Amino acid sequence: MSKVIYEFELPNKTILEIEGEQGKQAEATAKAKDYIKQNFNQTAQPEDLSALDVAKDVGVSAASGTYKGLSYIPGIAGDIEQLGNQFLPKFLTRPIGSFFDPSVSKEPTQVLPTSKQIRGYAETVVPQLKFLGEYEPKTTIGEYAQTIPEFAAPGLLGKTKAARKFAVGLGAGTGATYETIENLTGSPLAAVGISLPGSIAASYFFGPTTAARLSEKAFQNVTKQEIDEAIALETIAKTEDIKLLPGELLEDKLVNQLTQDVLSSEKGAPYIYEAVKGRPRLAEELAEKQANKIADMPESQRQVLKSIQETAKSSIIKSQTERRAAAYNAGYKVANDQTIDTSQALNIINNIDNLIQQSAPNSANFKKLKQLRKELVIKKGKTETPVTNINILDDVFKTYRDAVKDSRKNVATEKRFIQKDLSRKLFNNEKTGALDILVDTLNTNPSYKKANEVFEELSKTLVNVVKDNTSVLAREGLDLTAIEKFVFNPTTAKPDDINKTLKILNASNPEATKQIANVYFRNAINNAFPLVKEGEDLTQGFKLIQKIVGTKGQEKNFMAVLDNVADAHGLPKVEFKVGFKNMINILERTGRINNINKPGFDVQGIAARTLAKDLAMMKTFNPLVRLATKYGELKAGGAMDSLGRIMANDNSVASLVELGRTNPQSKAAISRVLNIINFVSPTTERFDIPTPTPLIEQSMTE
Repeated sequence: MSKVIYEFELPNKTILEIEGEQGKQAEATAKAKDYIKQNFNQTAQPEDLSALDVAKDVGVSAASGTYKGLSYIPGIAGDIEQLGNQFLPKFLTRPIGSFFDPSVSKEPTQVLPTSKQIRGYAETVVPQLKFLGEYEPKTTIGEYAQTIPEFAAPGLLGKTKAARKFAVGLGAGTGATYETIENLTGSPLAAVGISLPGSIAASYFFGPTTAARLSEKAFQNVTKQEIDEAIALETIAKTEDIKLLPGELLEDKLVNQLTQDVLSSEKGAPYIYEAVKGRPRLAEELAEKQANKIADMPESQRQVLKSIQETAKSSIIKSQTERRAAAYNAGYKVANDQTIDTSQALNIINNIDNLIQQSAPNSANFKKLKQLRKELVIKKGKTETPVTNINILDDVFKTYRDAVKDSRKNVATEKRFIQKDLSRKLFNNEKTGALDILVDTLNTNPSYKKANEVFEELSKTLVNVVKDNTSVLAREGLDLTAIEKFVFNPTTAKPDDINKTLKILNASNPEATKQIANVYFRNAINNAFPLVKEGEDLTQGFKLIQKIVGTKGQEKNFMAVLDNVADAHGLPKVEFKVGFKNMINILERTGRINNINKPGFDVQGIAARTLAKDLAMMKTFNPLVRLATKYGELKAGGAMDSLGRIMANDNSVASLVELGRTNPQSKAAISRVLNIINFVSPTTERFDIPTPTPLIEQSMTE
């Protein structure tokens, strides 16, 4: 191999020439460094410099190291190629053409630019950078200040903030280790040999944890809006001292499964169970607090039901009174001197006489018709004069009309009772009955007709509406089942129906509206929190909500009732319902973890896995296999322990999201890249490996 002369600039600006074999620049460089150490005081001690000089040295050294480190990012491919050209067998790095054409150079070629060449290109554009690229620290602290950022800067390639922070720290640690070993041994090779394995080990032990990987996987399909809503609900639940788990707060199967797995584990279960074990008592206290906003606990439920019934009855009576008064004012009570024609009165009496003739003598119908006829005439001796006064005739009509209605309902007294066949002769659908003719005749009076129209209109729009919406509550023997079905069951009632019913009751007695909600809600609480022989049931809060708002229809009905309770209290509806909505949102989530009542671990499952591992390990004497198995168990247990702690804290969703956002893949990826860069690029720098002429320059020369 031919001899060449390598030139090195000495600290006194003179040139040192060292003869060596071509391609052995590293050996020549080592000789030059030994010469400089023997003949020049190259590295001054801090005490030889002023504090300002030391500070300047540290600052410039740090900038120099950062400049070099950043050049490694675009230059890594070229540095790897350069390293291969130096250490791989020559036939692997020769140009392909040299194998076939003797005229082609057999020396290694460089396709990609190295980090040093990239700095050279940059320095042609910004000449001031050359000073940083060639700067040699004057102090020991300056050497560290240069080396640490040189190794740390490539960590900026990390895709996430957490990954970059991790990688920069890892690189800085590697750089500090490298500088320490090089100072102690004076050997870059020894420094690389120790710092690189240390970096690999650090990236493994301080890289993404199993817990972080599990968290990231669980939250991969959860949106930011879902996370924000879960965090908000977790905060609301916390104000009620109720702990909700991530798998309950988020409607995501992966998060739910992770929560169940941690709760099933031996390591994670204790933290979670400790956080939720008092939940049934707290859920009941929350429900009772909301119940007290409706009304106090009644001393007697029977009295409450009786009060509701009486209020419903009074509402019906009130509507009838209003109808009667309106009709009276409209014209029912006409002036006492207003009459119908005598001929009209005789026509009414003739219809009654015809019915009397058609009836069996001395029968009940015969006697009732005789009684009716008697009230339609004025007898003076043997002379009969028909009644023509409208007010008297109206009283007769209403008396028999009401008697017919009561008889059809079987509520008329014996004296007032009218048999069915006679009632059909008095009133019928064709309006040809004797009393139909009577009222038609009365309607020939304009005032009386208007009164009838008002009466009929109010019957439809007032009395019938009140009866339709309160008759069930007005019945004798009212019970809670009837209230539940009539008010809260969506198959028989809708919010509009509820609003009509409770507005009617509110107008008569607001307390009745409060008590309808009160007895229903308190009864649901009583049924949802029974004593259980297995111990406390952590899903009891869910059972309460299932009872009162088990379906969307039930929830709408319950909210409609609360709207009217708010009116009864004279409170804003939205403000009054906030606490109930929060309660529903909190308690409906307390039943979403299947194994919430079975914390701990699966004894049979663990036993089976342990047996399988023991059988596998019996087949080998390799202690590393045994150690790896135990380490796997330790890692899994550690992850469950970490996740259990996180899930048990008050900010579990945000903490898990933050853990998953460290992006384990990015951490692992940047640690691999960083270790490659910090092995290749600083090595090529420190061993001064010669860079073959790039193919582009070679072709241009040719």
